[in-house]
Amino acid sequence: MQRFKFDNMAHIDRFKLTVKRMKAGKNRNMNFHDHDFSEIVVITEGSDSLHWCNGRAAKISPGDVILLHPGIIHAYENTENLGLVNIIFDASSLPLPQLDGGNLKVFQYLVDKYYQSPTPEKPLLHLDEKALQHVNSKIRSMEHEIQFGLPGNRLYVYGLFLTVLTLIARGGGNESKEHFEVSATKALHYLNLHFKENISIDFLVRLCHMSRTGFFTAFKSLTGYTPIEYQQEKRLALAVELLCNTDKSLGEIASECGFCDSNYLSKLFTRKFGVSPGKMRKKYSGTAVGHI
Repeated sequence: MQRFKFDNMAHIDRFKLTVKRMKAGKNRNMNFHDHDFSEIVVITEGSDSLHWCNGRAAKISPGDVILLHPGIIHAYENTENLGLVNIIFDASSLPLPQLDGGNLKVFQYLVDKYYQSPTPEKPLLHLDEKALQHVNSKIRSMEHEIQFGLPGNRLYVYGLFLTVLTLIARGGGNESKEHFEVSATKALHYLNLHFKENISIDFLVRLCHMSRTGFFTAFKSLTGYTPIEYQQEKRLALAVELLCNTDKSLGEIASECGFCDSNYLSKLFTRKFGVSPGKMRKKYSGTAVGHI
């Protein structure tokens, strides 16, 4: 599986913000990958494409905005006509002012990597045609500044970035997210990055600064899973990807995904998918994982 790194992208020197545009037909089909950066994806053209993430898929169309923070493994399907632009940034290193952005429903998700969507395969919001054109125009100005390195380009690109964030966030409405659920997204972010490791519930409770009961209620409301179930779903999704796209043994896959042994992986795998790992590999080896 590929991991894209910010330092390998064309960007302004020592400025953790850049833009990468992918024209229709340039995206590899079902290329599962993750990043060490945050990414706002604006779909600019195409139809019938799917966005796969954590073993689930959602339809995407022009105007859709997808948000991906580090630790999310994803891919696109039916990419022949899919065009998109990625706004790539490091949410930890850029000073991102809140001001009255908290009045916008999705603003916190855009600027804080700890505020993770429980359904990252789905668009965070949809921009109408006029809003999409406006946002795309501002992003093109960012691309121009990054490419030509005019004096003051960091300042100008940063200003444009804040403008784009605001325009996108306005598309999500102005009802702020319930703080009760938002607090649990810190655990969601941590599990996305560390799901292969042994993680105690007490650690996650302390991380979110919540009571144990409140944490379980908020996490289940946010994701539909308990923390252990969510971690298991992440591990099984990775196991499927490794089974179908590598020749690693079941024991190696179990170890890489965080399972104690191959027998336990096989038991959970068969229970979830209705077939053994061996049969899954035989049927889908070399094909898109998303077709399971």
